[in-house]
Amino acid sequence: MSKLLQFAFALAVVVLPVSAQSTRTTTDSAAVPREVTYCELAKDPAAYDKAEVRLTAFVTHGFEDFTITQPDCATPPAKFSLWVEYGGKTESNTVYCCPGEAGGATRQEPLTVDGIQVPLTSDGVFQQFTDLLKKEPDTTVRVTAVGRFFAGRKQNYGGGPPFWGGYGHLGCCSLFVIERVEQFAPHTRGDLDYTSEAGWYENEGCKDKSLKYLNHVSLSFSDGTEEVIADQKLADDGTRAWAFSDPERVATDSLRPFFKGQTPVLRNVKKTPARQVFRWRNGKTSVVVVVIRPYWLSFYAKSDSIAWVSTTIKEADCE
Repeated sequence: MSKLLQFAFALAVVVLPVSAQSTRTTTDSAAVPREVTYCELAKDPAAYDKAEVRLTAFVTHGFEDFTITQPDCATPPAKFSLWVEYGGKTESNTVYCCPGEAGGATRQEPLTVDGIQVPLTSDGVFQQFTDLLKKEPDTTVRVTAVGRFFAGRKQNYGGGPPFWGGYGHLGCCSLFVIERVEQFAPHTRGDLDYTSEAGWYENEGCKDKSLKYLNHVSLSFSDGTEEVIADQKLADDGTRAWAFSDPERVATDSLRPFFKGQTPVLRNVKKTPARQVFRWRNGKTSVVVVVIRPYWLSFYAKSDSIAWVSTTIKEADCE
């Protein structure tokens, strides 16, 4: 079960209405979209509710995931996640609850949300963008798009921190409905990991046994991304230059907070230019460490050199 699914079940959110039925309220094609950053939306969603905006950020797409995020935002006053839909009659081919858009079919009518009918420009750029998402079932893309933003409702359940939600997977998120994809960064490098899962599904080595996630850094969940950017800066200035060329050292270094006083002996069980997986048999448990060169990190690097970073550490009982 994904972290997003766990979060949504725990909060028992109420889904706001998203309809594909026609409406008398339509978008004003002559209006100039507001320039906004993801961080500004996260800080004050209500200020942009129902506005047409131009946004540049990272889209992640996979199982129960079609979201926009930005890794270098400060923690907003209330938890914020941003789900994505396409305007017009085009569905997103995303598996989520409920009911999801996994069939790839088109809608009978243009998408209407909260009484606002949202159009879609299905031009060559949009087709190339959607072709990339279809080609890479779990992926991350840097994109600039114009669309309609819906804040949703600010909610608070069980005394937990407030969050904005009502749309997307189990009502997890605010909503950005794409009207036009202006540009996106193509995937042309073989040494970068474009996935959004960041090692979540790598095998821990002990089947049908207890599994504990010690660490997971994924752009989809925005956990630990600021530390990853900081590590890239240390590599760029020479303080941590070894992170460019020594993934095993990166893996070993990332284990220290969890296994103090121990000396892990790692075995490389998977090796590609973009991802390496190490396994350590620690007594009766198996520890897996995944290190990658994240695609999104290339946008924060001083050069084409991207540091190896540890994104997933998990431990399983092998008895």
